Amino acid sequence: MNTETQTRKINIGDAVYQSAYSKTGHVVAIRENDNTAFIIGSRGMEAAPYDVAIVWEDLTKSDLPGALALPWAENARRMGLASIDDAGALSAKAEAKAVEDRRAAQAEKEEAARIRAEFEEEAQAKIPFGAKAVIVAELVEDDSDVMTDYFGSITKRVVILGFSKHTRDLFPEMRKAARNFSETAHLADAPESAEHREKYSMGAGFYLKQGHRHTSGWQVSKRKFYGDTDPVKSLPTAEWSLGEPETAPEAGGAAVGGIRIEEHTHTKKGFQMFVCIMPERVDRAEFDRLRDLASNLGGWYSRPWGKTPGGFAFKDRESAETFANPVSDAPASSEGQAAARPGNARLAEKLRDMADRLQGDIAAKMGERRTNTPKQQREAAAARQEGRKLQRAQKAMRALADMHEAGNVPPELAGVTTKAAILDLASAEIDRCNAGYYDAGIDTGRPAKDTPEARALWALVGDDPEARAADELQRKLDELKFAKIPGYFPTPRPVVERMLELARIPDGEPCDILEPSAGSGAILDVVREQYPQAELVAYEINGRLREVLELKGYGAALAGGDFMAGDTALRFDVAIMNPPFERGQDVEHVARAHAFLKPGGRLVAIMSPGPFFRSDRKSQAFREWFEEAGGEKFELPDGSFKESGTGVGAVLVVIDREG
Repeated sequence: MNTETQTRKINIGDAVYQSAYSKTGHVVAIRENDNTAFIIGSRGMEAAPYDVAIVWEDLTKSDLPGALALPWAENARRMGLASIDDAGALSAKAEAKAVEDRRAAQAEKEEAARIRAEFEEEAQAKIPFGAKAVIVAELVEDDSDVMTDYFGSITKRVVILGFSKHTRDLFPEMRKAARNFSETAHLADAPESAEHREKYSMGAGFYLKQGHRHTSGWQVSKRKFYGDTDPVKSLPTAEWSLGEPETAPEAGGAAVGGIRIEEHTHTKKGFQMFVCIMPERVDRAEFDRLRDLASNLGGWYSRPWGKTPGGFAFKDRESAETFANPVSDAPASSEGQAAARPGNARLAEKLRDMADRLQGDIAAKMGERRTNTPKQQREAAAARQEGRKLQRAQKAMRALADMHEAGNVPPELAGVTTKAAILDLASAEIDRCNAGYYDAGIDTGRPAKDTPEARALWALVGDDPEARAADELQRKLDELKFAKIPGYFPTPRPVVERMLELARIPDGEPCDILEPSAGSGAILDVVREQYPQAELVAYEINGRLREVLELKGYGAALAGGDFMAGDTALRFDVAIMNPPFERGQDVEHVARAHAFLKPGGRLVAIMSPGPFFRSDRKSQAFREWFEEAGGEKFELPDGSFKESGTGVGAVLVVIDREG
């Protein structure tokens, strides 16, 4: 079967119907092959001289040999399905949908990574020392289909109930952990039939559940930590519903209204330690706060062992007394618990040390990075976001250090004493609504967590609108690198410096300077840096570039959009410009800018070499005017605009206006 015969049977725009899947589509493209492609057909191996592209009704696209599509086209003809006239538009819709699907998949992947990172950071503080396994509850939804003999289930929710210091599968341990979560508490007293032992090749291991493994409902199981890796990596991303920490039982002679300090000998290592015994049990949040405070003072939580009571232990009495500073000397919080003890110089010193150590990381994140590709731009933006978070954390650490030293820490932040906790609270909400595949999102300047602790910490560091404006400016400048704006090629700094040499702007004296095609401000930036006394007036017709100019602080200098429609009643000492070259616009712009000069003023412009050798009327007229005006032309080296993405040659021209 030759190509001509096949193309008469199927054409661009034809409808196709795939009966096996009840799918309807249309042919949007036909591409000839070199007869080296083959398919297995009804007569064995057959040549596939052309391929077809089909867009289906769900806007998915398939590319396949034309011979495979012929039966589908014949099905459509028998069914009377109509062809379409604009196959190109349908193909474009399919391509747009494919791009959007990829973006959505990437966004979903990045969100999952963010959630996992936050979970792992939180889990670091929750896994007890010596833990070898985790006990989890899973809400399972039956997904079986008995008609096709398929049995399976979907996990809809995961909750971590507790940890274990051994790896044995003990149902009493699972039943006890089940009480930690209201929706699994019924399994604590479930009948023996809920204990499933399936440790065989096709089994699900040991688990506690009412019903079989695929029955919808909650099940509790134990998972050991694998290998010698970080235990956090063994945990599933889950919610938390841990039981309250064990605290020491009340001993005879407990202190009234405060913490009692007792001296004991460490049972295993033999050194003396000072144990701060709590007067009563505390909730999980308060226990975590006290454990962090003890850790910062060099202490740890010691469980009851033999005659040694449980409590927060320290190797020296001074640290223990700092931890247990008499409650009578400290104000009570709204929950009736002791607030942070005043005058904690040791903790203040540690917080300042943590803040100082962040400086190197901040410098690394905020330093210059390559942004020559979309991937590099995203990495640079993500690094800036991390750098901003580190800056907030550093500022918070120093503020907390001052407060701990003065004894006026807000109750919400009294237990926030570790680097991980502060970094977590310093995280910002990232707006990813319009984020593409290579987009890191936008730092909103709001806390990522809406909790009392986060709000209190952000109140310490305050918003930094200048930093967010700088990030927005950098983001827009990065976007311009791949934007196709007609006539826009930023002027490299060496070229600008050469232009300023020729412009003869007086140092320290008032000077009115015009920039008729400001672009993203490459020329204006150097002028403002070297001649801060100059009065600048600029024009820029492109809206995106005007946004960049405003972010750079040139809003007041912008006189309008279209320079060619500007008021020539304005007069300037200097006009310095890089006009667009397309369709001879540089000739028109230079001539008009010259009309804006004061008597004795000077124009310095970048131009295409074309007007100086082309034979068209516009070029000839320009050369005559240029010579009459006494203009000078200076050659620019080849590749002067390479960093701006073009190899087009250019020259510098200088034209004075008679005084």
